[in-house]
Amino acid sequence: MSRGQGSSLIIHGFALLHVAGAVLCRVGGIGDDLVLTSLTIFMIVLLCLRHRQSVEFSAVVIIIANIVGYLMGKGIAAFVNIFISHPLLSPAIATFITTETIGWALIFFLKQYSSRSSSDHKATPMEITWLVIAIAIVLALRFLIRLFRSTIFNGEFLLGSVAIMSAILIYSVIYMIEYARSARREAEREKNRADLAKFQYLNLKQQVNPHFLFNSLNILDALVLDGKDKEASTFIHKLAGLYRYMLKNENESTVSLRDEMTYVEMYSDLLKVRFQEGFSVEASIPEEDLRKSVIPCSVQLLVENATKHNAVSPDKPLVVSISSDGQTLTVTNNIIPRLTPSQSSGLGLNYIREQYKARSDRGIEISSGEDHYTVKLPLL
Repeated sequence: MSRGQGSSLIIHGFALLHVAGAVLCRVGGIGDDLVLTSLTIFMIVLLCLRHRQSVEFSAVVIIIANIVGYLMGKGIAAFVNIFISHPLLSPAIATFITTETIGWALIFFLKQYSSRSSSDHKATPMEITWLVIAIAIVLALRFLIRLFRSTIFNGEFLLGSVAIMSAILIYSVIYMIEYARSARREAEREKNRADLAKFQYLNLKQQVNPHFLFNSLNILDALVLDGKDKEASTFIHKLAGLYRYMLKNENESTVSLRDEMTYVEMYSDLLKVRFQEGFSVEASIPEEDLRKSVIPCSVQLLVENATKHNAVSPDKPLVVSISSDGQTLTVTNNIIPRLTPSQSSGLGLNYIREQYKARSDRGIEISSGEDHYTVKLPLL
């Protein structure tokens, strides 16, 4: 069944339900306001869902359509009464025409609007809350209109005006709150995307900068000249493995700790060829923790920072220790001051901090003493 045929059945079906509701309420001697309003709400929700509209958009349509429907229903009922004054037939015809008009007007509007607003966005609990609030507002106002009409107010125009102004005021406040929340979420997403792009650029730049290539090629040249073909081949494969890992995970938000530690091991092996006995990485991670996740390149970045900000020599070896306790991954290195402190933008560490903040209720912890520098990353 096509979308158009399904929408047609929904409109005709609810028009008949409106007629049945109007007739039964009058036969039973009760008001039909709440019954017809509830049916209109359900029809609007079904049509909006069928056309894949957002929950927030549906909530706006519910209020607007009920305000317009209220005024339209009064006008059509007055027009029909000019020609037909039957106590059951007149409201039945007026209700049918009103429902059909609202339904097809909504379909026309959705077709014009769908190209700009429809999406596969999943409704958040907050958005569903606004939809419930919108429905509650409409039903509450219709109930108050009925109550006040029978006790205090006599003018239909006054009641309609009160309903319109109240609905507009209340939902305007709700919409502004939700709009502000949505804008803030979008700003945070944009910031995360920008930070990710900067971090990826920084990471790639660090790996392909002239110093890195110069050192790597010098090491490779030395291995070849010394006839260490096997070691040279291993060095090349590990160097290629670094790039393969970065390319594979450049768009991933998290990776398994096992994969990250494999990457760290390759990176550390390359550093050991360069620094010889002056550098080592000691890892102590239980098997079950290796199945947990971390931010891509986060551990590698901490190892890189250790070599960047500390002197490395066989006389005073730089040792990076990596351990976990089931909840946290701890990376610690001894502090060996350099003669000329290195420059650092702090971008990589800031990115890791923001990414963990967005994905965990625990942020990273950084502590620095006289002899050791420690960073703790939550295991995800």
